[in-house]
Amino acid sequence: MLKKGKARPYTKALDGGWGWMIVLHFFLVNVFVVGMTKTFAIFFVVFQEEFGSTSEKTGWIGSIMSSLSFSSGLLVPFICNICGTKTTSILGAFLIAGGYLISSRATSIPFLCVTMGILPGLGSALVYQISVVVISKYFKKRLAVSTAIARSGMGLTFLLAPLIKVLIDLYDWTGITESVSQILSGWVADQNWIRKYHYHKSYLILCSITNLLAPLATTFPLLMTYSIFSAIFSGGYQALIIPVLVDMSGHSMMHRFFGFVTFFTGIAVLSGPPLAGWLYDYTQTYTGSFYFSGACYLLSSVSLFFVPLAERWKSRV
Repeated sequence: MLKKGKARPYTKALDGGWGWMIVLHFFLVNVFVVGMTKTFAIFFVVFQEEFGSTSEKTGWIGSIMSSLSFSSGLLVPFICNICGTKTTSILGAFLIAGGYLISSRATSIPFLCVTMGILPGLGSALVYQISVVVISKYFKKRLAVSTAIARSGMGLTFLLAPLIKVLIDLYDWTGITESVSQILSGWVADQNWIRKYHYHKSYLILCSITNLLAPLATTFPLLMTYSIFSAIFSGGYQALIIPVLVDMSGHSMMHRFFGFVTFFTGIAVLSGPPLAGWLYDYTQTYTGSFYFSGACYLLSSVSLFFVPLAERWKSRV
């Protein structure tokens, strides 16, 4: 019996109602929290001029922030079990805000590595992962499209840099293309014509092909073509990460498995840029970096071909 005045807890995904406020929250997280990570290049130049630092040392600020926002995802389930989802999310917001406020008093690059690298990085992991878990509880039939709408906020990060006209002119249309692609990809996946992981697998292969062909883009029209298709396909697979994970792990295990996803993403974010830089230093061309990126996309799609085999094995156990 429920006590008088107590709200009845929901036992199944609502697929609407208050869930759309959760979508709005996740959308804003993608615009502002993830947006700060994606627009770090703007601060990169400012920090170099302010502290007279080398590119290598200054680059560590963004690398630490980006890496921790993913790799520390393994800690989130433990913190959430102790504090609860709401408190964990608020703690993340305080870490982000506090880190940026303290950064305004920075006196050196190592100082910024802590205040703008470690603190916002940890805070972003808490806020982002909690948003993912909560939205997966509120949606089932519309999970892919609701997630896609929320993640489309990443494509609006150019709004954080309105004073940098050159960057806006160069990137705003690819943010919009990626946003539209995510929403369309989510809507198509929710129609359940085929299983969601098939779409995810296809987008990864198309991303691979796009990057492998990128060195052929030697003129501006070809470069524009590459950018458009890259935004479409990357937006497509990003929109389906969470729905595919829910399909394969279930809501009860979502928290734990998403922590592993973000952990390995963090490793890639930390090691990818230095490796791409090493390839350029060694070859004096970015061709090797594009080939490496294409190969990684292709390899990441391979495991999805074994899903039917894994499911048959699981059914026999």
